[in-house]
Formats: sequence, C-alpha cells, structure tokens
Amino acid sequence: MFILLLNQCWFAEELRAKGHEVVSVGFQKGLDVTLSMPFQHIDSIVTEHLGGRVPDVIVVLDESSPIHLVGLSESRIPLLFFSVDAHHHYQLHGDIAKAMDWTLVAQKNLISPINERGGVEAEWMPLWASRYVEPQEEKEFGAVFVGSLNRELNPDRVQFFEALQARIDLLCKTGSWWDIFPRSEIVINQTVKRDLNFRVFEAMMSGALLITERTSNGLLSLFTDGEHLVTYEKGDVEEAAEKISYYLQHKEEARRIAAAGRERILQEHLPVHRANRIEELCRSLRQRPEKPQKHVGWLSNYNALSTRLNNIDLQLAKHANVFAMQSAERVVLNKEPLNEDMTFLLVYACCSFDRFHQTSSGRELLQQALCQYPNSALIRLAIIRSFLNDGQVNKARRLAEEVGDPEKLYQSAETVITELLDIDSKPVGLLADKALPSG
Repeated sequence: MFILLLNQCWFAEELRAKGHEVVSVGFQKGLDVTLSMPFQHIDSIVTEHLGGRVPDVIVVLDESSPIHLVGLSESRIPLLFFSVDAHHHYQLHGDIAKAMDWTLVAQKNLISPINERGGVEAEWMPLWASRYVEPQEEKEFGAVFVGSLNRELNPDRVQFFEALQARIDLLCKTGSWWDIFPRSEIVINQTVKRDLNFRVFEAMMSGALLITERTSNGLLSLFTDGEHLVTYEKGDVEEAAEKISYYLQHKEEARRIAAAGRERILQEHLPVHRANRIEELCRSLRQRPEKPQKHVGWLSNYNALSTRLNNIDLQLAKHANVFAMQSAERVVLNKEPLNEDMTFLLVYACCSFDRFHQTSSGRELLQQALCQYPNSALIRLAIIRSFLNDGQVNKARRLAEEVGDPEKLYQSAETVITELLDIDSKPVGLLADKALPSG
C-alpha cells in the first residue's frame, strides 16, 4: 500500500518494514516532505511531492492543532485520524472525526464523548514507548520526574512537585527522558487531565519503577497495580511520598516490579504493536459514503485554525476563515444536522467572514441557513445584528417581530454576537473545550 502520514512520522519505519510505501508530510522538521505554508491542497501535494501518485490512505496524526491542508473534504482518499491530545481538544477532535472514515483515540475515557458527537467511528489505541532504550544496571538517580514544569501552563503540577520535594529527595527537570530514566530507580508520573501519557510507557521501557496516578483512563486495563507499576491518588502528596520512600528502601521489590513492567512494554506497547493496528485499518479502510456531518467537521477545523492564527498572522487567519466559510456553505447546502455547538460554529464562521472581508456574504448565508433551521435563535440574532449594523432597521425589525419584542431582541443580538466574536472570551464550542468527563 501507499500510505501518506500527515503531521508526524510515527510508525513510518514499522510500516515500511512491512513492505508498504510510506511518505510523511507536514510542517515539522524530519519529515519526508516539509511544508513551508499552510493551506496547500492535497492535489498539489500529490502532484508536486508524490510524483502524481495518489495514496491509498491518508493517516492524520495528531499534532495538537487543527489540520492545515485543504481539499481533503472533496478527496476520495480514505482518511484515518489518530487523536492523541483529546484531553485538551476533545470537542475539536470529535468534530474532525466526523469528517474521517475511522478514528483512533489515545485517551480511553474520551471515546464515548467523541462518539456521542455523532457520525463518528472511533476506537481506543493507547500510546506507546516512543523509543527503545536499555536499562542501566547501575542507577545514578533515586526518584525523578522529567517533563514540562511551566507554572503558567500547569500550576497544579508545579505545586504538586514542590510539595513532594519538601518531603523526599526528588529530581525534577525538563529534557530528554532517555538520558535520565534508564539510570533511575523510580520515575514519578503526574498527568495534566488524568491522561494516559507517553511518560507511562517511557518510564516502564527504561526499566525504572513507575509510580503514577491511579486513573480509570485505561491504565489498569493495560497494567496491574503492584505487578507492573505502582499507583497513587492524583494530587495526594503524602501517598506519593510514602510509596517513593518505601520502594527506595526496598529496591529488590522495586526492581522486580520495574522488570515486569518493562517486559509488558516489550510484549505489547512498542511502535510496531501500534503499527500493526494501523496497517490492519489501512488495508480494510474504505471511504464511508455516509458522513452526515462531514462539512461540520471541516467547519470546526478551519474555525479553530482561523482563531489560532488570528494573533499570529492576520492574513493567514483570514485565509483559514475563507475555508471555514466554504465548509459552512456546504453544511447549509447539504442540510447537515446542527446542535447548539455546531450552530455556534456556523454563525461564528459567517460573522467572522463579514468582519474580516467587509462583506455581507456571511449574513446572506445565514439567511439561507435560517430557512433550513428556522428554530435557531442564534442564527436569527446574528442576522438581526448584521442588519442593525448596516442601518437596515426595517429588515431587522421584521425579522425580530416574527418571534418577539424587537427592542429586547436587538439588545440580545448585540450582547450574544459580540461575545461570540470576542476571541479573548474563548466561547465554549470553539476556543475552549467544555469540562472533561470524569475518568
């Protein structure tokens, strides 16, 4: 098979070893094809970088940002999406999954929320040990943590480790885990949002005893507490300190558990094991003929991309908004079903388009949408506000009088749409995900 990996080069070597032709494309260094600018069309990539050969499947690998390519909505190439950072972006990933033919999700507790967004085929595929390392017999370090320690981005983590360091001897640093973990007796793990993170697999691969948060997010489906690893309650400094102290004093027991953990990694959690499932899906994947909210998915993607670019490059943000508007047009044309969040996406794209491009095309699309979704208060309010801003008071009044008191609706329209367009307010459904489900 000819497989295109988008964004990352994960599994490239493993798939090539199985006889497949694999090309990785994206914006990161080290890929087979490094793109310089976003919004390149998939057809131009095929022509310019793939020698005109069309891939049998495109595997979209998560890089914790929206998809930057265009043309995938019209492409007949099957699309497989691997969501890694769903704990940060589960609404966006749930929407993107609507446009995919199959979705893999690294965070088990988010399978149901993503499937519940409708029109999605998703399954759990956990992370893996990202590189092979050999444990060192002579240990230089006792207990360590290697990872991000940015107080602004993760204050809970910094607070936890400061409290833990006040009780025990603990090395905390950023940097290359493969230089530290193999020389450590214990690796302590802390998560951002109870995610099953790479550190779990990397610590165990290194032959260190992993002491990690007790979570229902698939951890104990893969490993047994006390046999492959040791757990503590999230945020419980005393429990973590007690267990670290105990295993530093009982190194034979610690090393027995660590060895069992490493063996489990070698048996089931290497890149080749994940590549096996990727290969199975690539062989069987066919483009799903029915994706009832495919263009909603792309609308969400390009809205999020436009928003992300707004404070980086205004022209690129406007460009992304054009693709959001094109997706919005297809949503309305195909009468794709909309819930409250998805209606928000539609209105945001249309209002942003008129603001970016000084036009009324967005309002005109919303007027078409109101015919398709006549009970949508948000669409109606957006149209009313647009008419008022253009000085077309009579049109605004007629639209308002159909459902209520015009003066009250005028005020509501101004308040709601202003908040919707205020990037700094980070409205639910576009810029910030709702609270994650427990798990």
